[in-house]
Amino acid sequence: MNLFYWDKVDALIIAIMTFSSIVFGVAYYFILKSLFKLKAKHVWPLFALPLVLMTLTVLYDPGYAPTAIWIDCAILLFLIIVAPIYGILKNKVQLSTVAWLLTVGAIVPISIMAGPYGLIASIVLILVLSTLTPSKSDTFYDLQTLLPSSKIRSMAMGLVEVSGKTVMLKPLISKIKKVPCIGYIYKIDVIRTDKKGRIRYDNILTETQCNTFQITDDTGTVTIKGGDISLLDLPESEHSYESKGRRYQQFLLKEGMDVLLIGKATNKGGQVFIEKDTTKNVFAIAPLDYVYQYNQSTPLYHSFIRHFIFLIAIISIVLLCNINIDGEKIVISFFSLF
Repeated sequence: MNLFYWDKVDALIIAIMTFSSIVFGVAYYFILKSLFKLKAKHVWPLFALPLVLMTLTVLYDPGYAPTAIWIDCAILLFLIIVAPIYGILKNKVQLSTVAWLLTVGAIVPISIMAGPYGLIASIVLILVLSTLTPSKSDTFYDLQTLLPSSKIRSMAMGLVEVSGKTVMLKPLISKIKKVPCIGYIYKIDVIRTDKKGRIRYDNILTETQCNTFQITDDTGTVTIKGGDISLLDLPESEHSYESKGRRYQQFLLKEGMDVLLIGKATNKGGQVFIEKDTTKNVFAIAPLDYVYQYNQSTPLYHSFIRHFIFLIAIISIVLLCNINIDGEKIVISFFSLF
């Protein structure tokens, strides 16, 4: 069977491929928005490209509809390879994200050509790879959806999740404006402007400091050993500024903040405190409102990924199997897949 031209293409197949083009456009949009950080007005032409390409192809010759899908796949592959590289050069994504997307970019086209077994193997491999190199932030947010939230008075020893208000014990003085706080993240970025006037920030310093503090809820108070803690998604201080081609930012953990923390509850000599869990390699804190936002948006993102992978699987099978139209019947033969 010719992968790029079908002799018989009816309205149902055209409708399926048109819907697939829309999904490709949505994928382009998410990649450009998340990694290239482009505004919507700059993204929508590529978002509309797959649908326009499919429309023009069908108007010219419906038999070339598979060609339009293959072009969409090529564009997606190009974005999967180029976007993360651009992101790492601009210090917008981590190296682990680049490696993961490059792996996906290599696996997807090979699996499509290899047939259903290759496709199934690639999906399994992608899911396995996604769990091999999680960041501290990923580990924290994944665990907080699984761990039950404990009250401080009744929490068991071991890995725990607690929430409450922060209590400052010994003040830590921030780098900018000497603000008393529990902990801070201090960053210095070099401001660069390209030939088109676009601004990018190259990080040259990131410093994290945190003193021992406490968290209190309606049942009690527990001490947190802050030395190895990861401070996640703290609000940026109003004292951040730019000067002489550099951007100076600080993110503060203050007293009285509503937070969620995951760490290891330990009892030594009758003193209960929370420290880093070396087994899970997790000891992190984040604002409670940000955790709520994450829990609302993440299921939508995961749903999109699942449906997109399912659609890619269906498109791959449709492109590789034999489809014959006999009157009002559509006969699909899967023998060509093997």
